[in-house]
Amino acid sequence: MKIVQPYGYNIGDTTLLIGSEKAAIIDTGMEYCSPRLVEEIKKELGERPLDYILLSHSHYDHVCGIPAIRRAWPEVKVCAHPHAAVILAKESVRDFLMRMSKKNYEEADPDHDVVGYPLSDYKVDVELTEGMKIDLGDMLFRVIETPGHTKCCISFYDEINQILFASESTGIINIADPYSVEPTFVSSYVQAMASGRKLRPLPVKMILQSHRVMGTLIEPEHYFERMECYYHLTRDIVLSMYKDGLDFERILKIYADIFASRAEGQPYFAFMVNAKAAVGTLIREYEEGLIS
Repeated sequence: MKIVQPYGYNIGDTTLLIGSEKAAIIDTGMEYCSPRLVEEIKKELGERPLDYILLSHSHYDHVCGIPAIRRAWPEVKVCAHPHAAVILAKESVRDFLMRMSKKNYEEADPDHDVVGYPLSDYKVDVELTEGMKIDLGDMLFRVIETPGHTKCCISFYDEINQILFASESTGIINIADPYSVEPTFVSSYVQAMASGRKLRPLPVKMILQSHRVMGTLIEPEHYFERMECYYHLTRDIVLSMYKDGLDFERILKIYADIFASRAEGQPYFAFMVNAKAAVGTLIREYEEGLIS
């Protein structure tokens, strides 16, 4: 068993799992850094194939490396939640991925253009649902549906080694303040909280996440209690402003002023896309009586 985080955009955006029989990568990062990612994976695998791409969800910074990886390993199977399969089969989504990739190139590598891979490259080969297993030999990952960041978020739990790859629904550790868990709910605050409570009872020796380097996470036994604390705090900040009569744009600006500087490694334009959805979600779920 070997777990490596190959360098693409940031170390930690992808996780390479090398089992005794099979190898898989969780998430693929962004398009502009995918050639470097492929080379890093090849260095680790040598002549071994890459068997699976496991997607934690369908956001652009997790899926745009798929085409380059497919070209390097044509037999690789892309595995994701059924909702992610639906999302990634849409031409409009491919166009959105290209637009987001273009912004990344403009910011990080302005001398290059977006490749613009065909829609078929993003095709999901295996749809993952609750309880399914991915057997790598000396690692056996169980699929756990954990929506909240998106509807298609899934976590992966290695039942042999008690390693949890926690989806972004459960937050992200702040590198500068490792005792805080940054809120990353987008599609549903209620579902994100439920997902954290679903994972919390698992016996876990190590937690892995996209966007974060192994070894920087707080102890597993404290992670989910801190997630709940920071998620509650975020809910209270937004809803207090809403109840005081502030309009949406003002609430969004204050939310961004608080959280944008804490979103290490994330382009500001991408942060704002998620921030707008997160604020809207809190207001919607409050109006629906789901939170108070």
